[in-house]
Amino acid sequence: MRSCETIHLKSDEPSLSTPITSQYQKAIWLVCLLCGGLLFSHGAYLWAKAQLAQVLIARAWQTVLLAEVSLERSSGATPEMYQQAQKVKPWPWADTYPVAKIQFAEQSLYVLAGASGRTMAFGPGHMSATPLPFQGGNSVFTGHRDSHFASLAQLNKGDVIDVQTLAGQGQYRITAIFVVHQSQMHIIESNNQDQLTLLTCYPFNSLTPNPTLRFVVSAQRVFEG
Repeated sequence: MRSCETIHLKSDEPSLSTPITSQYQKAIWLVCLLCGGLLFSHGAYLWAKAQLAQVLIARAWQTVLLAEVSLERSSGATPEMYQQAQKVKPWPWADTYPVAKIQFAEQSLYVLAGASGRTMAFGPGHMSATPLPFQGGNSVFTGHRDSHFASLAQLNKGDVIDVQTLAGQGQYRITAIFVVHQSQMHIIESNNQDQLTLLTCYPFNSLTPNPTLRFVVSAQRVFEG
């Protein structure tokens, strides 16, 4: 008897699983690369805008200082003239103006009036509910953790912050660095001490938007003599 043989027929229809999987993988990689490129471009744009803004704000601050000197030499200067000279816009459509210059961690920054998100896109902002430095009380400056105030992470207790306003210039020495919840806003309350508080979001390297923690640098004015 002839033995029975099992014959396996090969299908002429090609397998679609491997090519389709490969196509999906390529598509996913392309999407990831595109998203990464867009994020990088957006981040580079924000960084460039922040840097250019500080250049324009620096020019406005120099204009303010020169105007102040000119008015002091003028015998007919009025309080209204001083107020107008102090509010020099860094660009025509700006809704803010520089009020101070600070130096720390080998960088110079120009502080703008107000602490809105729109203002802080261009530089640190002064919380208008607090006094300016050298006026007594607790002066509060805020900034973004990923741009102008990223260097707060480099500061240490005992470091000195140089400050210049229209009232003069001087130094503040850091006395404390700590992290608090955003609900603990007693840190911005005014007091009888000549104090400077720098404030930004925390952690510095987190990609989570709208964090609830705040990184706080507290400094006391250094008096000569």
